Amino acid sequence: MSRARRLVDIVRTLKSAAPGSLTAQQIANRFSVSERTIYRDMAKLIDSGVPIEGEAGLGYWLAPDDGPPPISLTWRQAQILWRGARLIALTADEEAALDAGQAQSALEKMLGDQRVRRLEAHPLLSLTDKLRPVPAVLKAFERAIADRCRVRIIYVDLQEKDCEIEGEAVSITPIGEMRILTLSVDDTMIHVRAERIRKIKLRA
Repeated sequence: MSRARRLVDIVRTLKSAAPGSLTAQQIANRFSVSERTIYRDMAKLIDSGVPIEGEAGLGYWLAPDDGPPPISLTWRQAQILWRGARLIALTADEEAALDAGQAQSALEKMLGDQRVRRLEAHPLLSLTDKLRPVPAVLKAFERAIADRCRVRIIYVDLQEKDCEIEGEAVSITPIGEMRILTLSVDDTMIHVRAERIRKIKLRA
C-alpha cells in the first residue's frame, strides 16, 4: 500500500472509531507497519490540516465535524485546481479571494516551484473575446516589475469612470487574451485589467 493511500485509510479508520480513539499501536497493527511509521503519518496528516488530536495514553481521534477526509490527486488534477484557485483569487470578492489564495498556496507546496512556474507562464482561460491590452502598457509594467519601482495608472473602472491608482508593480497574469496587472497599494493587492488602462507612468 502506498503512503498516500494509507493516509486516506487512516483518516477513514479514525472516522469509523469516532467518537472513540485509537492508539498508535492499534493503527500500526491494522496497517502492518511500525508505530514509528504511524507517528510520522500522523504528523503528516496534522500538518496537512486534518483535525486529528492525540494524547499520550489515549491515542488519536478526529475532532468533531472534521469534514471529508483528504483525497489523493493526480498532478493534472492538482494543476487544474491551482488554475481555478488563481482565477478566483483574481476575480472574486475579498473573502473568497482570500480563501482561494490560501488554497493556491497549499497546492503550490504540492506541485513544486518548477510546475508552478510553467503554470504561471500560460493563460488561465482561452476566451473567445478580443480583449487585447496595449503593448506599450505591458512593456511599461514589465519594466516597472524588473526595476521594482512604483507606477501611477489611470484606468476605466467597471462603472466607466476614470480612476487613478499608484502602487508597486507586482505581476502580470494572463487570462485568455486579457492581462491582469497586479499592484501592491498599502500592503493590499489591487488587480486591474490592462486593456482598461488609459495612461501609465513609472515613478521613482
